Amino acid sequence: MPDSEEFIPTHKSVVLHNKGEPVACVIDDSDPSLYESLENNSSLQATLTGFLNKDEEFGLLFGFQLKIKTDAVFLQYTAYPNEEFIDTVIFDERIYIISKKLEPILTLKIGTDQFVMTKSEFDKFKKTV
Repeated sequence: MPDSEEFIPTHKSVVLHNKGEPVACVIDDSDPSLYESLENNSSLQATLTGFLNKDEEFGLLFGFQLKIKTDAVFLQYTAYPNEEFIDTVIFDERIYIISKKLEPILTLKIGTDQFVMTKSEFDKFKKTV
């Protein structure tokens, strides 16, 4: 990793439960009005990138960077989630941005063409077996 400073955690991640189902959340305490322009913005782009970081005390840590960009806004989140968070993102295909009061601010659908089976792909696979 050429610049480890780029991977310093900026946000906390947590798994909450909505109607008994786990949901992956990133906690953001910035002004919620910052997100109002994102909701129906046609220039919205979001990327989720996983990475490994080495810590002298803890060894290898899995983290992710979530970047949200429009023509006028750029937001970046770096977090080190637990395994439940990772599984929830893979199977639920969504990440929720929430406030410290656990109020929903923004929901992002995750699309991937990587070799990671999402829940919908997994459900299709189960039907064929």
